[in-house]
Amino acid sequence: MKKNIFYFLLILLSANSNAQIRGFVDLSFYRHTDFQGSGYIQGGLGLEAKVYKFLKPEFGVTYYYGTLEDYNKTDAVGNITSVAKVNAKALNFGFTPKICLSCGEYSAGDVLLQILPVYNISRIEAQQNYTTINQNNPSQSKTQKDIVTEWQQSVGIGLGIDIILSDKNYDSLAVNLYYTGVNMGKAIGEVESTNTRYDSRTLGFGLNYYFGFKKKD
Repeated sequence: MKKNIFYFLLILLSANSNAQIRGFVDLSFYRHTDFQGSGYIQGGLGLEAKVYKFLKPEFGVTYYYGTLEDYNKTDAVGNITSVAKVNAKALNFGFTPKICLSCGEYSAGDVLLQILPVYNISRIEAQQNYTTINQNNPSQSKTQKDIVTEWQQSVGIGLGIDIILSDKNYDSLAVNLYYTGVNMGKAIGEVESTNTRYDSRTLGFGLNYYFGFKKKD
Protein backbone atom coordinates (compact mmCIF):
# COMPACT_ATOMS: atom_id res chain seq x y z
CA MET A 1 0.00 0.00 0.00
CA LYS A 2 2.86 2.39 0.79
CA LYS A 3 4.29 1.66 -2.67
CA ASN A 4 0.95 2.60 -4.24
CA ILE A 5 1.05 5.99 -2.52
CA PHE A 6 4.60 6.57 -3.74
CA TYR A 7 3.70 5.65 -7.32
CA PHE A 8 0.64 7.91 -7.26
CA LEU A 9 2.75 10.84 -6.08
CA LEU A 10 5.33 10.07 -8.77
CA ILE A 11 2.60 10.15 -11.44
CA LEU A 12 1.41 13.53 -10.19
CA LEU A 13 4.92 14.91 -10.35
CA SER A 14 5.42 13.52 -13.85
CA ALA A 15 2.30 15.34 -15.01
CA ASN A 16 4.09 18.62 -14.40
CA SER A 17 7.85 18.69 -14.91
CA ASN A 18 7.99 22.15 -13.32
CA ALA A 19 6.49 20.94 -10.04
CA GLN A 20 7.75 22.97 -7.09
CA ILE A 21 9.00 20.85 -4.19
CA ARG A 22 9.09 22.00 -0.57
CA GLY A 23 10.02 20.21 2.62
CA PHE A 24 8.12 20.69 5.86
CA VAL A 25 8.16 19.92 9.55
CA ASP A 26 4.98 19.68 11.59
CA LEU A 27 3.98 19.56 15.23
CA SER A 28 0.43 18.98 16.51
CA PHE A 29 -1.40 18.54 19.79
CA TYR A 30 -4.59 16.47 20.02
CA ARG A 31 -6.86 17.05 22.99
CA HIS A 32 -8.09 13.92 24.77
CA THR A 33 -8.90 13.72 28.48
CA ASP A 34 -7.92 10.04 28.83
CA PHE A 35 -4.27 11.03 28.37
CA GLN A 36 -1.92 12.79 30.77
CA GLY A 37 -1.82 16.51 30.06
CA SER A 38 -5.30 16.15 28.50
CA GLY A 39 -3.92 15.09 25.15
CA TYR A 40 -1.17 13.56 23.03
CA ILE A 41 1.35 14.94 20.54
CA GLN A 42 2.32 14.27 16.95
CA GLY A 43 5.35 15.46 14.98
CA GLY A 44 6.98 14.64 11.69
CA LEU A 45 8.62 15.51 8.38
CA GLY A 46 7.41 15.49 4.81
CA LEU A 47 7.43 16.81 1.25
CA GLU A 48 4.94 18.98 -0.63
CA ALA A 49 4.75 19.08 -4.45
CA LYS A 50 2.99 21.94 -6.22
CA VAL A 51 1.53 20.05 -9.19
CA TYR A 52 -1.09 22.64 -10.10
CA LYS A 53 -2.01 26.01 -8.61
CA PHE A 54 -4.81 24.43 -6.59
CA LEU A 55 -3.31 20.96 -5.95
CA LYS A 56 -0.27 20.46 -3.72
CA PRO A 57 -0.08 16.81 -2.61
CA GLU A 58 1.97 15.97 0.46
CA PHE A 59 3.63 12.82 1.75
CA GLY A 60 4.68 12.78 5.38
CA VAL A 61 6.08 10.47 8.05
CA THR A 62 4.83 11.32 11.54
CA TYR A 63 5.00 9.96 15.06
CA TYR A 64 2.19 10.00 17.64
CA TYR A 65 2.81 9.59 21.36
CA GLY A 66 0.71 9.80 24.50
CA THR A 67 0.55 8.40 28.05
CA LEU A 68 -2.73 7.48 29.73
CA GLU A 69 -3.58 8.59 33.24
CA ASP A 70 -2.31 5.99 35.73
CA TYR A 71 -4.91 3.47 36.87
CA ASN A 72 -4.58 2.45 40.53
CA LYS A 73 -6.51 -0.27 42.36
CA THR A 74 -7.05 0.02 46.11
CA ASP A 75 -8.21 -2.30 48.89
CA ALA A 76 -11.01 -1.71 51.39
CA VAL A 77 -8.89 0.62 53.55
CA GLY A 78 -7.50 2.64 50.66
CA ASN A 79 -4.09 1.00 50.21
CA ILE A 80 -2.90 0.83 46.59
CA THR A 81 -2.72 -2.81 45.51
CA SER A 82 -1.71 -2.33 41.88
CA VAL A 83 -0.65 0.39 39.44
CA ALA A 84 -1.13 0.30 35.65
CA LYS A 85 0.92 2.64 33.45
CA VAL A 86 -0.06 2.64 29.75
CA ASN A 87 1.39 4.55 26.81
CA ALA A 88 0.61 4.45 23.11
CA LYS A 89 2.53 5.46 20.01
CA ALA A 90 2.11 5.25 16.25
CA LEU A 91 4.46 5.52 13.30
CA ASN A 92 2.31 6.95 10.54
CA PHE A 93 2.73 7.30 6.76
CA GLY A 94 0.30 9.90 5.43
CA PHE A 95 -0.69 11.04 1.95
CA THR A 96 -2.55 14.35 1.62
CA PRO A 97 -3.93 15.57 -1.73
CA LYS A 98 -3.96 19.15 -0.41
CA ILE A 99 -6.38 21.57 -2.05
CA CYS A 100 -5.54 25.29 -1.99
CA LEU A 101 -8.33 27.79 -2.53
CA SER A 102 -6.19 30.49 -4.12
CA CYS A 103 -4.22 30.94 -7.34
CA GLY A 104 -1.33 32.98 -8.75
CA GLU A 105 1.97 34.12 -7.28
CA TYR A 106 2.09 35.18 -3.66
CA SER A 107 3.81 37.87 -1.63
CA ALA A 108 4.92 37.96 1.99
CA GLY A 109 1.90 38.22 4.27
CA ASP A 110 -0.55 36.62 1.83
CA VAL A 111 -2.80 33.91 3.27
CA LEU A 112 -4.09 30.78 1.49
CA LEU A 113 -7.00 28.63 2.66
CA GLN A 114 -6.23 24.89 2.45
CA ILE A 115 -8.27 21.70 2.76
CA LEU A 116 -6.33 18.64 3.94
CA PRO A 117 -7.86 15.18 3.41
CA VAL A 118 -5.37 12.62 4.75
CA TYR A 119 -4.98 8.91 4.04
CA ASN A 120 -2.99 7.14 6.77
CA ILE A 121 -1.14 3.85 7.15
CA SER A 122 -0.07 3.44 10.78
CA ARG A 123 1.89 1.01 12.90
CA ILE A 124 0.38 1.36 16.36
CA GLU A 125 1.90 0.11 19.59
CA ALA A 126 0.45 0.18 23.11
CA GLN A 127 2.50 -0.79 26.16
CA GLN A 128 1.42 -1.45 29.74
CA ASN A 129 3.56 -1.79 32.85
CA TYR A 130 1.36 -3.45 35.49
CA THR A 131 2.78 -3.46 39.01
CA THR A 132 1.30 -5.59 41.81
CA ILE A 133 2.20 -3.95 45.14
CA ASN A 134 3.61 -6.12 47.90
CA GLN A 135 2.07 -4.49 50.97
CA ASN A 136 4.53 -6.10 53.38
CA ASN A 137 7.63 -5.28 51.33
CA PRO A 138 7.06 -2.72 48.52
CA SER A 139 10.59 -3.28 47.18
CA GLN A 140 9.51 -6.82 46.19
CA SER A 141 6.54 -5.62 44.14
CA LYS A 142 6.31 -7.32 40.74
CA THR A 143 5.91 -5.57 37.38
CA GLN A 144 4.62 -7.20 34.21
CA LYS A 145 5.13 -5.57 30.79
CA ASP A 146 2.64 -6.20 27.98
CA ILE A 147 2.85 -4.88 24.40
CA VAL A 148 0.25 -4.93 21.62
CA THR A 149 1.01 -3.84 18.04
CA GLU A 150 -1.19 -3.53 14.97
CA TRP A 151 -1.28 -2.01 11.48
CA GLN A 152 -4.16 0.28 10.60
CA GLN A 153 -5.49 2.27 7.65
CA SER A 154 -7.57 5.38 8.23
CA VAL A 155 -8.74 8.70 6.81
CA GLY A 156 -8.60 12.11 8.49
CA ILE A 157 -9.33 15.70 7.52
CA GLY A 158 -7.84 19.12 8.16
CA LEU A 159 -8.57 22.77 7.45
CA GLY A 160 -6.19 25.67 7.80
CA ILE A 161 -4.40 28.70 6.46
CA ASP A 162 -0.92 28.95 4.94
CA ILE A 163 0.87 32.27 5.56
CA ILE A 164 3.58 33.31 3.05
CA LEU A 165 6.67 34.48 4.97
CA SER A 166 9.03 35.89 2.34
CA ASP A 167 9.25 37.50 -1.09
CA LYS A 168 12.69 35.91 -1.60
CA ASN A 169 11.91 32.22 -1.02
CA TYR A 170 8.98 29.82 -0.76
CA ASP A 171 8.94 29.55 3.04
CA SER A 172 5.54 29.64 4.74
CA LEU A 173 3.83 28.78 8.03
CA ALA A 174 0.54 26.87 8.11
CA VAL A 175 -1.88 26.89 11.04
CA ASN A 176 -4.27 23.91 10.86
CA LEU A 177 -7.18 22.30 12.66
CA TYR A 178 -7.26 18.51 12.28
CA TYR A 179 -9.54 15.58 12.95
CA THR A 180 -7.22 12.60 13.05
CA GLY A 181 -8.30 9.21 11.77
CA VAL A 182 -5.45 7.43 13.56
CA ASN A 183 -7.04 5.47 16.40
CA MET A 184 -4.70 4.06 19.05
CA GLY A 185 -7.67 3.07 21.22
CA LYS A 186 -8.03 -0.54 20.05
CA ALA A 187 -4.42 -1.39 20.91
CA ILE A 188 -4.77 0.40 24.26
CA GLY A 189 -7.92 -1.58 25.07
CA GLU A 190 -6.20 -4.87 24.28
CA VAL A 191 -3.17 -4.20 26.44
CA GLU A 192 -4.86 -2.57 29.43
CA SER A 193 -6.08 -4.45 32.50
CA THR A 194 -9.53 -2.79 32.64
CA ASN A 195 -12.55 -3.21 30.38
CA THR A 196 -12.55 0.46 29.34
CA ARG A 197 -13.00 1.17 25.63
CA TYR A 198 -10.82 3.87 24.13
CA ASP A 199 -10.98 5.89 20.93
CA SER A 200 -8.13 8.36 20.36
CA ARG A 201 -9.69 9.98 17.27
CA THR A 202 -10.17 13.62 18.18
CA LEU A 203 -9.59 17.25 17.19
CA GLY A 204 -6.10 18.70 17.16
CA PHE A 205 -4.22 21.92 16.48
CA GLY A 206 -1.04 21.91 14.39
CA LEU A 207 1.71 24.05 12.88
CA ASN A 208 3.53 23.22 9.63
CA TYR A 209 6.67 25.09 8.59
CA TYR A 210 7.41 24.81 4.87
CA PHE A 211 10.83 25.61 3.45
CA GLY A 212 11.65 25.84 -0.25
CA PHE A 213 14.08 27.18 -2.79
CA LYS A 214 14.83 30.81 -3.54
CA LYS A 215 12.33 32.45 -5.87
CA LYS A 216 13.44 33.35 -9.37
CA ASP A 217 14.03 37.03 -10.03
